[in-house]
Amino acid sequence: MAGDFQDELAFAHELADLADAVTLPAFHRGLDVETKEDGTPVTAADREAERVMRAAIRARFPGHAVLGEEDGLDGPEGAPTWILDPIDGTKNFITGMPVYGTLIALQVEGEGVVGVCSAPALGTRWDGVAGGGARQDGRPIRVSDVTRLAEAQVCFGGLNYFADRGLLGVVERLATQTGRQRGFGDFWQHCLVASGHVEAALEAAVSLWDLAAIQVIVEAAGGRFTSLAGERTASGGDTISSNGHLHEAALALVGDASTGA
Repeated sequence: MAGDFQDELAFAHELADLADAVTLPAFHRGLDVETKEDGTPVTAADREAERVMRAAIRARFPGHAVLGEEDGLDGPEGAPTWILDPIDGTKNFITGMPVYGTLIALQVEGEGVVGVCSAPALGTRWDGVAGGGARQDGRPIRVSDVTRLAEAQVCFGGLNYFADRGLLGVVERLATQTGRQRGFGDFWQHCLVASGHVEAALEAAVSLWDLAAIQVIVEAAGGRFTSLAGERTASGGDTISSNGHLHEAALALVGDASTGA
């Protein structure tokens, strides 16, 4: 879905500023960490960042819905929906690793139209608009032109998630047929794809709020974004982003490894 959406993009940056003002002062500070029902950690900064963003959305767009990692979904059914991950990479945040980010997306009729990823501890931010290009810190970005897996750099999220799903063969197959491999994980690996520094990035266990903004950014930068089964979606539970040129070749290896072929 192409459109202007510049006002919504500007507002998403305002939301990112609000979240940064919560998370960055808390980074490298003593944190009270709780464990949610799904076994993942959460801090007061996660909850407060989502709270301030939700409040701003309600004030600016009272007819919109909001889906956040911490407080779920509220708002009218079928309305434009803001999808928030207040801190993607909470475990990094807790342990003092600067690779954490706030992810903000807007979906209209189920299609992502705006995506912002702010990484304040890294001092950088990415954004994208459907049909309108992607940027890093205001500069246009584009996926790489690499077309051969043998020359590609590929990144993976947590290997334990691949192991839990019986997909370590996917990692092994891609590791032996690509030029370079790294385990950056979380939002950063996909933003590296969008910025042209990495050719593909894979994750085996992710949620919609982890991916909605990233999908918009990667696609706006000229890349492709699908589930490991090849479906164009941010809600498939797993994902592969790429520069597009070698997406089908990577998917073929994923399929072969998944089936033991």
